[in-house]
Amino acid sequence: MSEPRLPLYDDLPTEPGEIFERILDHERRGQDLVRLYHQLREVAPVYHSEVERVGRPWILTRYEDITLAAREKGLVKDERLVDQLGGRADSPYKQLLKRMMAFIPPPRHTRLRALVNRAFTLRSVESLRPGVRALVHGLLDEREAAGGMELVADYAFRIPMATICELLGVPLDAVPEIRRWAGDVTRRSDESLEVDPDLERLGDEAVLGFSDFFRELIASRRRQPRDDLISDLVAVQREASDLADEDIIATALLLFQAGHDTTANMIGKGALALARNPGEFQKLRERPELIANAAEELLRFDTPVQLSVNFALEDVPCRGETIRKGDAVFLLRGAANRDPARFLDPDRLDLERREIEHHSFGLGAHFCLGASLARLEIQEGILALAERLPGLRVEIEEPVYKPQLHLHGLEALPVSW
Repeated sequence: MSEPRLPLYDDLPTEPGEIFERILDHERRGQDLVRLYHQLREVAPVYHSEVERVGRPWILTRYEDITLAAREKGLVKDERLVDQLGGRADSPYKQLLKRMMAFIPPPRHTRLRALVNRAFTLRSVESLRPGVRALVHGLLDEREAAGGMELVADYAFRIPMATICELLGVPLDAVPEIRRWAGDVTRRSDESLEVDPDLERLGDEAVLGFSDFFRELIASRRRQPRDDLISDLVAVQREASDLADEDIIATALLLFQAGHDTTANMIGKGALALARNPGEFQKLRERPELIANAAEELLRFDTPVQLSVNFALEDVPCRGETIRKGDAVFLLRGAANRDPARFLDPDRLDLERREIEHHSFGLGAHFCLGASLARLEIQEGILALAERLPGLRVEIEEPVYKPQLHLHGLEALPVSW
């Protein structure tokens, strides 16, 4: 049985190198990212790029190939990805990134993740739901009478920031500074290839400030434990000498990067998708019990992590090609999530879709550590919009997206109701 195929778009390039260049170029791809994915998947599902500035990577676009690659032990994430980023090799930003689990290969990754997982299992993420629900409704209470808001800044970004600060035990008076540091690190991340010197400086200063703050918080919890994740990590640390303070700090920053930015981006993009599909929005409002499935479909439909990068530890075969040892491999998760060979009518938003095994949280050893927390926040953030703002309308015709594919989201989303 042949795989479902899509016709090529007449108004898009058909040469794979040109398609990939346009995918990389924020200004040239515009609103065409999904169509470009389809085009590349049809003409070259396994493509070896010649683009030097991103390391001449292999590009995978099919769901099946990306699933196999994510589980392939010969393809790993490691610090080479950090080394490819622009800026000084010895910068505080890069040094802390190299301690993040996202850039550490097995067996060190396996050991570190097991230790951090022990701390996460000490507390039930589900126990946070009442607080998150109160938070999202409180945010809407602030804005509802105004008849509109900038949904990204006023709503989406405030939900995970407050939740993660509470989870980690960050005092309320420190939240504004944490928010500023996290923002500066994110802006530094957005300049991953060609770094503006001012953004590099701000990113380094943010990492140093963030590290000093959490170093003091760790010491405080070591003296006097409390009911928070930092205390749990310190408790695990007492039994595991290879869990250093810097690993805890890197984990905290990872939660803000992967747990804050991606979740906020997903709430913003999910709201946009529902506003553009009013029938599905109304369905959710009338049937709130659909929210868990709806969140998974929104994650599939427009993932906040469009791209992840692995490296080959050895030669790896893929659809008749050979990915050579040392080669970079770009897994286009957003393309996998729209693959017609896996999803019927993939470009249609269907909140009742079944078997939504998307790639938005990754697979294998690097499956997202905070997936359960992200799901909870997305569910509560989206459901509150459906319940409270039935007349939600987007006030701009073509929203502007952030340039990066690894932290893909909207710059802003002005809405009214």
